Amino acid sequence: MVGVSSQAAPQKRAGERVEGAVIDRVTGLGNVPDAVAQHYDAVAVDFVTPAHDLPFVGVCLLERGTRVEIKSTIARLASGARGRFYFRPRQHDALLAVDGVYALAVCEPKPTRRILALKIVPAVVLDDALPNWFAGGDGRSDYAQLAWSNIFAPTEVAR
Repeated sequence: MVGVSSQAAPQKRAGERVEGAVIDRVTGLGNVPDAVAQHYDAVAVDFVTPAHDLPFVGVCLLERGTRVEIKSTIARLASGARGRFYFRPRQHDALLAVDGVYALAVCEPKPTRRILALKIVPAVVLDDALPNWFAGGDGRSDYAQLAWSNIFAPTEVAR
């Protein structure tokens, strides 16, 4: 088993904090622990509909039972570049197989990680936007990355 790098551990904790914030913010989502499912973080326990602060792309509502993978990134990296969402093929394929969706959150940098913008996007819609998969190397899984500006308008994040 590959160990978690010292940089990955804080990033994982920050991601888990954002997952909790998304689940708290979106009425109708329930938490799904990693021990129950590795490929998604939440499930719609009631109908979830779009709202002003929760736009949907390519879908009108989430039905009960819809699996939701929560991904987050910060608005700006230390370099000044826009943050990127990371996707893993096994997780993405699992979401595709169950008609799952992504809840994509753009956040402030640490320490707050306050959500600036949030959007629901079906995995099948995102599938066309993902670039090629890159080799993970050193025993890590392959990945694709996508800048938040491919999903959000800058005005959505700058509010």
